[in-house]
Parts: sequence; C-alpha cells; structure tokens
Amino acid sequence: MTKQIVCCLLAIASSIMMCAAMDQNVLMLKEVAMDLDRLEKSLQKGVMLHTPTNDIDECCSLSVLECFRGNVNLLQATQKKLQHKLFKKLMNPMIVSNMNFCTLEETQKAICPPCNSYPKRNSEQFVKELRLLLQKATARLTWKQTRR
Repeated sequence: MTKQIVCCLLAIASSIMMCAAMDQNVLMLKEVAMDLDRLEKSLQKGVMLHTPTNDIDECCSLSVLECFRGNVNLLQATQKKLQHKLFKKLMNPMIVSNMNFCTLEETQKAICPPCNSYPKRNSEQFVKELRLLLQKATARLTWKQTRR
C-alpha cells in the first residue's frame, strides 16, 4: 500500500515538473517574440536579408532558425543591445530544442536549403517570417500541453 502511494506521488510530481518545463519553454518563446516586436520598432528600412519562408519542410526548422539567427546581426537597428539580446536568445537551448519538429531520422533525411539560397527580403518581411516560426513553435508546445 505504501509503495503504491509513493509511486502515485512520484508520478504526480514528475507530471507537474514536465508541465512546468513546458510552461517555461512557452514563456521563453513568447519572450523572444516580444523582444522581436520591440526590435522591429527600431529597425531601419531598406536592409535586404536572406529570409526563409514558412512553407519550408518542418524538418528543416533548425536550419531555418540558424539562418534567422545569423541574419539578426545584419539588421540595422537603433537598439543594438536588444538586437544582441535577441541573437543570444535564439541560441538558447530551450529555443533550439523547441524548433526541432521532427525525429532525428527525419531531420537527417531532410534536404534543407542553405541560408544564402533563400530570397532576399526587406527587414519587415524578415521579422514577419521569424515571428511566424516562433508562433509555430509556441503553438506546437501549447498543443503538446493540452494533450497531456
């Protein structure tokens, strides 16, 4: 009887910990999106950057994130500190792990275009596409939470 109670308590505790970790991931993704919104207000227009679009194979999401991250430093923004903060957050393991939408095998099989093959778009379009990627990851995590 005591073993069953202990097992139940452990199951409940681990479930709570997993939900807390997912909540933290969602919060981190939303925080990055808010930083992106603030940075967007300080962008100078006219900069053209390689911009992955939202119709790329899901298994290329990590490659797409890497492309966005590499181009964030090329944005011309008046808020350089915020720009650097966003760049660092896009390297955060919590963000990176939530961009992996496929299994390891699927990701290895995917043929992902190199960053410089994406069309160059203006900074507004670049920010829009990065925001869509973050929203996709947030929606995926939220969906996982509701399935529990």
